[in-house]
Amino acid sequence: MAKKSKNLDFDDDVATGGFDSGTILGVVAGTGLILLAIILGGDAGVFANLNAALIVMGGCVSTTFIAFQSNKILEMIPVIMSAFRPDGGEAIEHIDDIMDLAEKYRKGGMKVLESAESKVENRFLKNGISMIVDGYNGREIYAILDHEINSLKERHNGGQKILRFMGVQAPIFGMAGTLIGLIQMLMHIDNPATLGPALATALITTFYGLIFANLLITPVTAKLSLRTEHEITLIGTIRVGIMGIFERSNPSKIQKSMNALLPPHERKYD
Repeated sequence: MAKKSKNLDFDDDVATGGFDSGTILGVVAGTGLILLAIILGGDAGVFANLNAALIVMGGCVSTTFIAFQSNKILEMIPVIMSAFRPDGGEAIEHIDDIMDLAEKYRKGGMKVLESAESKVENRFLKNGISMIVDGYNGREIYAILDHEINSLKERHNGGQKILRFMGVQAPIFGMAGTLIGLIQMLMHIDNPATLGPALATALITTFYGLIFANLLITPVTAKLSLRTEHEITLIGTIRVGIMGIFERSNPSKIQKSMNALLPPHERKYD
């Protein structure tokens, strides 16, 4: 019945195996075009600067650990990786499963629903069915599911807040590295021949900071934010289905109620 369903919470391995081709293509194309422009401009070696990388990455990571709890930062690693994997299950899979559960509950009662519960793989749906089987009333079921949704929002928004912070810090430390380079350059201003190369090196840190923030951090944050919105819509739709099962509503009525929360291309039609 529910073999196609997947967990929706992407910080709990929502994403399926493999990688999202669009995300990989974006990273590769963006990086490749920038590198091509650098190579065509000549003297590409000047853009490889370990000191600049240490200033930008070290400063960004250090301030992040100062601003946030270390365990929260480490938890972001699988979340960031999930941005490079495909999205989770589509809404139509869960609508099919819920309509099937509703039909079985209407015809076979609580024992049939309890037997079907073990085959449900989606965590949110399984929790709702479990509460129906355990005798929770409608108000309790709705309140607990609502609390799960709010907790998911807070957890995901907290992770995105860390990424947004890093996206701000990277260009700032790029500027800091430029200032360091300018100070070191001015210390040797008596030698005009060194000013040009020294200034170029000083500006590299700003370049690193902007690339790190705008080619990686900001796009990943935006993608995770959109995925959270999609996920909230999905689990909100599942909650409507769970309440419909609890009320023993007609599966067709449940389907229409769930469709009302989804964009047209994700709706289920008989």
